[in-house]
Amino acid sequence: MRMLRQLLQKEGWYLAETGLPIQVGVKFGTSPFGKEHLHRTMVEYFLLVAGSMKLSAAGQTLEMKKGDLLVVEPGEKHEVLECSPDALLLLMMPPEVAGDKVES
Repeated sequence: MRMLRQLLQKEGWYLAETGLPIQVGVKFGTSPFGKEHLHRTMVEYFLLVAGSMKLSAAGQTLEMKKGDLLVVEPGEKHEVLECSPDALLLLMMPPEVAGDKVES
């Protein structure tokens, strides 16, 4: 058993080095997001806990609101375009695989 307290208080990746089949990321709307990219084999889950955001995924522009979950499949390019200052995003995906992330 593991307990991660106050997980949503600090931005970063969690559980990546534990050998578990998932890592969890926390991102705030006030910090920059990465460039457009895709994953060759990994699925990435975006759960918006607070605020709103706009993303590009698989050639579509999507508006997300609090409580929305977006599942990005392998090979689908995606990028966060903008988000509200109060945005709180939970990212979930398997632990990093070398060479899986491909930036555009």
